[in-house]
Amino acid sequence: MSSVNAPEPNTVIAGRYRLDQAWAHGGMADVWKAHDLQLDRVVAVKLLKPHLAADETVAERFRREAIAAASLSHPNIVTVYDAVSDQGRQAVIMEFVDGRSLRNLLDDSKRLSPKLTVHIGTSICAALDAAHRNNIIHRDVKPGNVLVTKSGRVMLTDFGIAKALGSGEDLTSENIMMGTAKYLSPEQVKGDELDLRADLYSLGLVLYECLAGRVPFVGKNDTETALARLQRDATDISTIRSDVNAELAAVIHRMLERRPDRRYASGAEAKSALRTAVPNSDGNATPRSVAHPSTGDRTPTPGKIIRPPSHTPSGNSPRPRPTPAHGTKKPFRGSPILWGGLAVALVALATLIVRVATGGDSTSVAPMESTTVPVASGPPVMAGVTAFDPEGDRTENDSSVSLTTDGDVGTVWSTVCYKSSTFGSKSGVGLVVKLTEASLAKIDVQLSGDEWKADVYASNVLSDNVSDWGGSIGSSDASNGPTLTGVMNTPAQYALIYLREVGRDGGCSKDNPFRGNITEIRVSPAP
Repeated sequence: MSSVNAPEPNTVIAGRYRLDQAWAHGGMADVWKAHDLQLDRVVAVKLLKPHLAADETVAERFRREAIAAASLSHPNIVTVYDAVSDQGRQAVIMEFVDGRSLRNLLDDSKRLSPKLTVHIGTSICAALDAAHRNNIIHRDVKPGNVLVTKSGRVMLTDFGIAKALGSGEDLTSENIMMGTAKYLSPEQVKGDELDLRADLYSLGLVLYECLAGRVPFVGKNDTETALARLQRDATDISTIRSDVNAELAAVIHRMLERRPDRRYASGAEAKSALRTAVPNSDGNATPRSVAHPSTGDRTPTPGKIIRPPSHTPSGNSPRPRPTPAHGTKKPFRGSPILWGGLAVALVALATLIVRVATGGDSTSVAPMESTTVPVASGPPVMAGVTAFDPEGDRTENDSSVSLTTDGDVGTVWSTVCYKSSTFGSKSGVGLVVKLTEASLAKIDVQLSGDEWKADVYASNVLSDNVSDWGGSIGSSDASNGPTLTGVMNTPAQYALIYLREVGRDGGCSKDNPFRGNITEIRVSPAP
């Protein structure tokens, strides 16, 4: 059969469906916003890609998606209207959903609130329960197959590799591990017989990512990623995200049990558990936080530096203004004794601020004056790691920075996904390592990815201005291997690991494809 050309806008399929606008693209098919000329309504037309149209096996699987989904009628499942073939083109006609995929939402927001996560979870639990009661397993639950409308409605789509429960007939090829590696259940990885609890495991991974900003199992390739879940359990989500209560963490980890018999028995049971864990998060509700999802990426507009209101070009924070006493409207004149006491108090407050900045547990890097720090007599010891993004919104996946010091190269701290490999108008983003005392230290940084450039700096002064850190003590890129090393020639208490350039990441969206990943940071005495 000759190859089938990709359609142009205004093409009419099956004499009825006019293709108006290319809407989304997937590995097997493209989705068009279209118009049903017969019923005068907007629809979505999912067209099998031209190079796959001649493959009878793929075409049959594509056709059976319509058969599987057409039997389902539920507010949280995208409705399938029709399946047609036209001049070699295979198409599924579906309800048009004006919204974004959860994948796009996560790429922009990285992490979601527990309430929004539970709203999404209860909605997809309801969709899966409806499918399971119709004896259909989805087998590919992932953020890309979850749609969120502007009104907050959450819908499950793409039953392309679904399987009919209780039938010996599979809609996919034998001896092929179907699904997306990051979201497979352990039984899918092992090739075992599946039941509905496989979908609940995949949903657990999706909800974990909503809260943690990453999936719990990541390897160097799809095979390693898939096998990782057979070797260990997911890291406790409550240790990564402090605002996740114990009840919600327990629900998600039960969904992620490696043994199916330890998971929830149905989507309805999992939905009930989620609603109990975070009350007032019903799947039928419309959370205000998703009513108008953001459409932008985290790359600043070229030529525009984004700074918080308190930021000054010199890198020094403005002094706080005295707050008037509650209810006072007339000018206040204090006595000399009072003003003297206030001056002493202000000096004490300034001293306290410096002490907190140099030795406290703050989770952000703020400008401060130079201070004298003690020099370590023993080997260098890390006191903590914080994210560094002074030219952006001052946050860069702060909750996952601890993964760089957990001794596990399988866990990573990642930047958010950017449109540009060089972060737009930002000079970079990174991490600050704090030592307990000024030391002569060697900093070894493990990074992943085929494309990255980074520097290491050392200083006894924290500053939002990279130039204040002096010259780099180490520079490298991916062509030199996965390790970036910096060696301090003079004692310092802080090290800045600064990513200047990052590569494409398959976990990001097409619009924002670039992300950096640091897997581990180690500190040792300088040679």
